[in-house]
Amino acid sequence: MRRWTLLPILALAAGCASPVPAHTTVLAAPRLAIPAPAAPPAPAPPPRPAAADVVAAVRGVEGSAEVGVLVVDRQTGDDLLASGADRRFRSASLVKLLIAVDVLAAGADAGLRQRVATMLRLSDDGIASELWVARGGSALVARVAGRVGLTGTRPPARPGQWGDVLITARDVARVYDHVLDELPGADRALVVDALAAAPRRAADGFDQHFGIPDGLAARWAVKQGWSNSATDIVTHSTGLVGEGWRYVVVLLTEHPRPTRWSTACASVTAGARSLAVLFL
Repeated sequence: MRRWTLLPILALAAGCASPVPAHTTVLAAPRLAIPAPAAPPAPAPPPRPAAADVVAAVRGVEGSAEVGVLVVDRQTGDDLLASGADRRFRSASLVKLLIAVDVLAAGADAGLRQRVATMLRLSDDGIASELWVARGGSALVARVAGRVGLTGTRPPARPGQWGDVLITARDVARVYDHVLDELPGADRALVVDALAAAPRRAADGFDQHFGIPDGLAARWAVKQGWSNSATDIVTHSTGLVGEGWRYVVVLLTEHPRPTRWSTACASVTAGARSLAVLFL
């Protein structure tokens, strides 16, 4: 009987288990591309306030307030918003801007220039009264109105009451434009630097950082106003705002007696705060 050998078959089986030759390339399994997560959409910018929003913010604190507001973009020349911009208000200490323009236009020595700067920075009434008398009171108002092109400004009914000069938000904005565009460099620097250095406490102790200073997180140079009469009180916040003093902001308010000073000032700050999105 013939016997079959299994050795060749075993040899073939062993050969099937031989390692892959060194020169053979082994392909890795393909990696799946995982897309990067999509960036979240940019938040929509907050809506630009309207003049009615500013008036509402003021009256949300003191409901009987009369309001004049004007914001001008000096870069484009546009009014960003305006309401009651031609209504006349008692100027209170805003008339000190007119006094400064008139005194500087007439020429002033170093000592007088320093007094003008102090008057603006501290809203000093004593200096304002002296310069008002020296420059002719109501005649001063007429001169500056003609020089600057003020259309709504009027002298006070009683010549000695410089705080009762009547002025409009639009005229105040024109004064700021005049300071920046028409005054000689040294005079412009004197006025703007004084307004930018206005401390919290004025010469009479009043907190003059209501409105723009406390309401806006932006660079400012301000002239504030506050005054009372037998029937009303006025609180005004005005000035230059933003890098390069791009914006003029004027916020004038009138309140019936016996509104508290703190309430009137808080209403102006609320109005200024409603403008904050313009300066982000």
